[in-house]
Amino acid sequence: MTPEGPATDARGERAREGTAGAGAADPLPATAPVRGVDEPGPTGGDAPADVPPGADGDGPAPSPAVRRGVLASFVLALVAAVVSGIVWNTGRAAESDRAAALETAQDAAVMLTSINHETAEQDVRRVVEDSTGDFGGLFAQNLDSYIALVKESKVSTQGEVTGAGIDSIDASTARAILAVKANVSNQSVPNGEPRFYRMVTELEKKDGEWLVSRVEFVP
Repeated sequence: MTPEGPATDARGERAREGTAGAGAADPLPATAPVRGVDEPGPTGGDAPADVPPGADGDGPAPSPAVRRGVLASFVLALVAAVVSGIVWNTGRAAESDRAAALETAQDAAVMLTSINHETAEQDVRRVVEDSTGDFGGLFAQNLDSYIALVKESKVSTQGEVTGAGIDSIDASTARAILAVKANVSNQSVPNGEPRFYRMVTELEKKDGEWLVSRVEFVP
């Protein structure tokens, strides 16, 4: 053995121990590449691997059952809107028709109780023009005699409706009840005196217009 033998062996042993220790301290395989921050992952894309499905807007499409449910809801909402519009328009039309019938009944009541011997022809003819049925026929048949009676007695009467309402109504007929006050003067009562009447007026609709078909004075 040469003088350098033990030293050489000792240095070789320490070199081997150093190599073994270095390998034990590094858990990564020597062949494992280390990626930088900007390098793409194994998939080659830039999106993080833990992005939930559908987060980018490309999720699964709604099933046919879901689409049918949405369509059914839309159709039901549309039908409800149409029905509501029809009901609303029907209600407004009925209200307008009721108001027109009541107005005709009120006008007829005023005309019946507002006659002047100086304008008897015009006054009575207005009543006939707004009448139909038996009531209109009765006035037309007795027109001349009624005018003569008014002129002879020098009748002057002015009426006003103090209360009125529709008792019943349908598409072609209506019935109104009215309270009327009239100031009546004639040869016997030249200064006039108040008279109070209650009327039941029946109406018929002809060609879209309400006409009086019957008038009854009730207690």
